[in-house]
Amino acid sequence: MKLSLYQRLSLSLFGVFIAIVCVFYFWSQQVEQNTRYESEQQLHLSLAANLARDNPLLQQGVYDHDALENLFHTLMILGPAFEFYFADPQGNLLTHSIDDSLIKRNKIDLVPLIQLTRNKAPLPIYGDDPRHLTRKKVFSAAPVFNGTQLQGYLYVIVAGERYESAYNKGHGNRQVELSIVFAVVAILFLFAVMLGLFRYFTNPLRHLIADIHALKAVNFDKSKVKLHAWMGNSQNEVHQLGCVFHDMVEQINDQIEQLKQTDVHRRELLADISHDLRTPLASLQGYIETIAIKGDSITSEERNKFIRTALKNSSQLKMLIDQIFELAHLEGGQVSMNLENFNLTELLYDVVAKFQLKAEVLNIKLSIIPEFSHIQVYSDIGKLERVLSNLIDNALRHTPAGGNIILETSDVNNGQCYLTVKDNGTGIKAEEIAYIFDARYRASNAIQGESKHAGLGLAITQKLLELLKCEIRVQSQLGEGTSFSLNLKNVTT
Repeated sequence: MKLSLYQRLSLSLFGVFIAIVCVFYFWSQQVEQNTRYESEQQLHLSLAANLARDNPLLQQGVYDHDALENLFHTLMILGPAFEFYFADPQGNLLTHSIDDSLIKRNKIDLVPLIQLTRNKAPLPIYGDDPRHLTRKKVFSAAPVFNGTQLQGYLYVIVAGERYESAYNKGHGNRQVELSIVFAVVAILFLFAVMLGLFRYFTNPLRHLIADIHALKAVNFDKSKVKLHAWMGNSQNEVHQLGCVFHDMVEQINDQIEQLKQTDVHRRELLADISHDLRTPLASLQGYIETIAIKGDSITSEERNKFIRTALKNSSQLKMLIDQIFELAHLEGGQVSMNLENFNLTELLYDVVAKFQLKAEVLNIKLSIIPEFSHIQVYSDIGKLERVLSNLIDNALRHTPAGGNIILETSDVNNGQCYLTVKDNGTGIKAEEIAYIFDARYRASNAIQGESKHAGLGLAITQKLLELLKCEIRVQSQLGEGTSFSLNLKNVTT
């Protein structure tokens, strides 16, 4: 049977409390016994000395042991709690007040007697009990002299067998019964209190476990289950854990939603890319089959036209495949960064030179403002060149003949500089700006020229800028043009 934390804590505390009660009981019994014996011994400390001093038989020395035995018997009748013994200087018992058959040892240790008579140890001091081989008893003792000659010791056990028997039969039994009753009541009371306290303290933990099981049952969909509320500012660790659990659930649901959206976008992208791949591939295959089937029946001019069209479709197919691989590589996150310091204006002139011929053919002017600058930036020059190439290529497609494309740099004082690529082309509708970085998205007013493109350029640009830790801002007005502005780390000294 599996026990809950609440049950394990309760049983553990119950067991510990029983052990503590038992230890306390035996300890209190020992303390009570020592206190009682100390009082008895203190009360009768001078008993043996008084008997030795007041009794003529003992004062004259021990010659008549029978008479001494009768004396002890008479004293025992007067004081049944006492047991009287007389021992020689070596500790051998010479006579006593009890029946011989009850004596278990005939010699006692004299060290406790000497400690008591010379006051060399704190009370209670325990001496040998002649009626038992190992038991110790509190006693009163006094040396007996005949002149200056030590005759022996008067040894009086002040809590004898009759005393112990009477005490245990009366007070002792009642005390044990009262102690047991008290212990049982205390255990039951504490157990009830602890059950309530443990239930109170473990209640938040049970709520948290219930939340976890409920959430698991609905496949971690938070919208299908009502979770308990937790106090974020509480010092209770379980409440703090509950708050973290809520945050974790929120994050899990956000990630699940993102995965769903990503899956939808992936399916849409695959569908679009499949269409884009199929179109140039079918055209390429068609022209090649035409050339192969007709052979020499077509003119040289038609053959060259078919070959040029096939090459154009193969180039389009290659460009699309390259962009797909590049986007997949960037999304995989396995891209190395080569950061370095370089002159930004020099990079701009290199990129512009690459598109200059194409711009002249389209009758579009490319310009850099300012023409000369000493701005040094810290970035990956290859990836930044790819970003600028995508932005300029995008601007060329959306700028009509006679238009302008400007690459403008501006220096700021907080360690940043801004680079802006702006054109005076068709512009973008305000409601479409938020979607232009989505893969395969094309604005509704995009110019449909002869030059085909995959529609992945801005999506690749955004991924590259995320790696460069650059933010990009877009401003556009329909029919007036668009500007893309990004920030770079300025290291100019």
